[in-house]
Amino acid sequence: MSKRARNSPETSCSSLQELWDEQDHFRESILSKLRGYLDTPQTRNMDRCGREKVYRTCKECDATKSFGYHCDLKFCPRCNHRITRKRVHVLKLWSTRISQPKHIVTTQRNFKTLVGSEIRRHQKNLVLLRRSPCFAEVKGGCVSVEITNEDRGWHLHAHWLVDARWVDAGELARTWGRLVGQDEGAIVKVKDVRGQDYVAEVAKYVAKGSEIAAWKTHEIMEFLVAIFRKRFFFTFGTLFKEGGAIRAQLNSEHVETLCDCGCSKFVFRSELDQTLADIRQDARRR
Repeated sequence: MSKRARNSPETSCSSLQELWDEQDHFRESILSKLRGYLDTPQTRNMDRCGREKVYRTCKECDATKSFGYHCDLKFCPRCNHRITRKRVHVLKLWSTRISQPKHIVTTQRNFKTLVGSEIRRHQKNLVLLRRSPCFAEVKGGCVSVEITNEDRGWHLHAHWLVDARWVDAGELARTWGRLVGQDEGAIVKVKDVRGQDYVAEVAKYVAKGSEIAAWKTHEIMEFLVAIFRKRFFFTFGTLFKEGGAIRAQLNSEHVETLCDCGCSKFVFRSELDQTLADIRQDARRR
């Protein structure tokens, strides 16, 4: 399926099912490589994702409704698409409020071993870059860190969406190069994206499910250990200040918070817990 087809509002139900089937295939490939090597609450939750249901029971009328379980893990092929869609909705609303959007890419040299300290160093350098003179005209925005490994070592790079009249690409390359130990300058890109569909590129996940599934077992384990409890998407400036209000607006438009009886208080149970609750309820009726 093409990228355009996946992102189109007119995507058919069959195309969506094809997308989920594809992501399930990647998830199964990842889990099959990890079985016998890595067993954590995170991997077990990813194994449940899309397979099990969550049950919501109204505290007022006892009406029960089921939903598909999702693990919300950033390395789950099923969930990273959901995470991206949520970010896209926020960024699209924010982008309507700015007049000078710029898409910036900052890169650094590949390295052999991926460890948490390398990711933290990269994140600290992003903060230092935001505070540097070359970002003086940046009013706000976000940055998303992506990790790839295409048989040439681990590659960390970041996609930025910023509100700025001007960002000097030459000064940016020199400043970022000094921060990452490349005194000759680093490879960066600055692109004016007014009138273009650029949000999905900035909001994407830390690593594609298809790429993770293609890695060797030891590479997947190295990746999962390194990214544990790390953030890869940050907002700052005007977007940070307005983000709460934007998310509240989206939630008010989309989230179903009330039962048919009007109650908004629920008990949530896993598939196993709901089965046990049903058994206990049947026993009481007898």
